[in-house]
Amino acid sequence: MRVLKFPRRLIRHLETPDLPLEALQSIRRLRRYLDELEAACILKARQLGASSADIGEALGITRQAVYNRLRTLEQRAETDPEFVIPDLDTEEIPDLETTGTETQLDAR
Repeated sequence: MRVLKFPRRLIRHLETPDLPLEALQSIRRLRRYLDELEAACILKARQLGASSADIGEALGITRQAVYNRLRTLEQRAETDPEFVIPDLDTEEIPDLETTGTETQLDAR
């Protein structure tokens, strides 16, 4: 299981409205990152003892929906070596162009 750091460079691309295609690519990559971040937070919250109802309340979804996500995430974490968990403990900015992180996110 690999860990990704927050892609601040993608957010900087959104601040350039005169390059809309680049901004749209950044939005797509950020969505993928945020999906992985949500997965990491759900798993971490569960690991720390949060109930499905607690997680559901935080996400604005039902506890049944959380249960379904947890089941899918736990299976994915156990079976998919490419499952990427964002690093929840760092604020370091990665160089996405040289680390290949963008490629990892695009593959999902």
